[in-house]
Amino acid sequence: MNQSDFQQQSEITDDLPAIDCDACQSALDPESQQAVSFLLLDQLRIPVLSCDDHLEQFSSVCGLTSDDTATLLHHHPAGGISCPGCRFASYSAAQSIVPVQDGAIVPIACPEHQSKIIQRFQIGLQTHQQLTSSLGTTTSSFL
Repeated sequence: MNQSDFQQQSEITDDLPAIDCDACQSALDPESQQAVSFLLLDQLRIPVLSCDDHLEQFSSVCGLTSDDTATLLHHHPAGGISCPGCRFASYSAAQSIVPVQDGAIVPIACPEHQSKIIQRFQIGLQTHQQLTSSLGTTTSSFL
């Protein structure tokens, strides 16, 4: 995969990207009763929507940007969510959709924390690419 392919696949768009994963489409459907998961990464506690597989991939990539392990919870975190903007954020068309392989995740957070987690994901993708290219590996399971 060349650099332009990597940049194109890791771009975050406000338009609805093609989502080939049926489980993600179902989870992101506004009419769905999909439970919100929570990504814990350093001091961030971000509510996220997606299927379990793409949540795990997103969490793994974000974890490359931290000394600690990124954790996914399928229940409300102990202590709650400290940021009032994230606590009261709701899923809407204004939320960014982050492509993850053939699926997507939606961080349901305030604009500041949404931007931070998307940036962490992009840095994680770059880190993953650097690690795999230094090993001579050209395929990526995260893109």
